[in-house]
Amino acid sequence: MKFITPIEMPRGAHYGNNYFIVYSNKIKRVCHFYSNLEYYNFLSLEINPEVSTFCEQPLKIEILQENKLKHAIFDMWVQYKDGHEELQEVKYDSELKGEDDKCIRSQEQIRRQEEWCLLNNISFVVRTDKTIPLGKFFLKNANVMCAHLRRYVPTEDRYYNPRIIGALEENKMLTIGTLINLDLLPVNNEISHLCYMYEKGLVYMNIESRPLDYKTEVSLWQN
Repeated sequence: MKFITPIEMPRGAHYGNNYFIVYSNKIKRVCHFYSNLEYYNFLSLEINPEVSTFCEQPLKIEILQENKLKHAIFDMWVQYKDGHEELQEVKYDSELKGEDDKCIRSQEQIRRQEEWCLLNNISFVVRTDKTIPLGKFFLKNANVMCAHLRRYVPTEDRYYNPRIIGALEENKMLTIGTLINLDLLPVNNEISHLCYMYEKGLVYMNIESRPLDYKTEVSLWQN
């Protein structure tokens, strides 16, 4: 299956506190997200080099449960570069365990989605604040990286990429500042180019443990 166009959703159809409209460089269109957690999930997918494409709000399903026809809409469809695909639902972990009305609605929705995916032999994943990277630095860095990716178009990657990869093969790890001092990055686009290489799965940066700056460590991506 392949999903390109999301289902149109009124803002009031979701219970999230915030609404995000953001351009995705990976899929080349504007995306809409209805909660902080959905946006965080988007950030983690947008910079993930293993993700080929995705679509938010991709599919509305109907399934017969307890002799009643019930409906649900998935939050995300994701296709990975190895060909694997999955449908995702994004929920706070507390919603999966709580007993108030909102939690019960969430749990019933997930039960419908799980059963439908099982019947249709499709992978289903619930992404929560426990499984989406939400570290102290990751979200801010991912947000910054997405901004770089939206505005940066590499024009000399065939020149710079082999030089950067060669230096990292020789040294294992170098900081962004060292790469700049060695004149291995395009002037005025140093961090942008490394964000581009990260998203392509060419280099790894320790964005989980520190701010993205000249002290950030860069190494080759380990497949």
